Amino acid sequence: MIRVVSTRGCAAVVVPGASVYHEWMQRDLDKLRRRPFFFPLVLPVLLLIMLVMAAAWLFDARATTVVFVVRHAEIERSADPDPPLSQQGRERAIRLAKMLAHARPVRGIDAIFASEYRRTHQTATPLSEALGLPVNLVPSPIWDELARRIKHEHRGEYVLVVGSTDTVPQLIEALSGEKLSLSDDEYNAMFVVFVPQISKTKVVRLQY
Repeated sequence: MIRVVSTRGCAAVVVPGASVYHEWMQRDLDKLRRRPFFFPLVLPVLLLIMLVMAAAWLFDARATTVVFVVRHAEIERSADPDPPLSQQGRERAIRLAKMLAHARPVRGIDAIFASEYRRTHQTATPLSEALGLPVNLVPSPIWDELARRIKHEHRGEYVLVVGSTDTVPQLIEALSGEKLSLSDDEYNAMFVVFVPQISKTKVVRLQY
């Protein structure tokens, strides 16, 4: 109900409960004034989180080790227990060298590893000669240690490893946990293993 009263000849409208409403509004305004403004605090935190994520991504990208794993090229058919490469195999080895010599802008490959057999060493030789890098021979008894050696001694580098139908899957599983197989007549397979420091290891299968 609205009452109209006169105050010194002037009419005034009195609304019951208006003073209570005014008090509520005043209390809400007081709360807003006392409540801290969090946005100036949240923004630096968000910027810091973004900066940390960008730094982690950059570190992970720069610290990623890239391992090229191939089987030895085609060999001569003979009774020799350690046969050399055939003409087709030597051509494949040259093709591999041309492909990996420019794997990165400054230097294609930083280190080369191969098993102790002549066929694996000869597969790596053209690239070794092109880059002036030695071929590090890894005997079968210590082949299991190669994955750990690559991760610790060649972090962030590009590495070539030449093995056989048995040792190639073994190394890739040690580096990534991924299991694979090679057929006896499969000489053109190349596995590129990306070994980062933070994110998950990835394996890409190519042909050359």
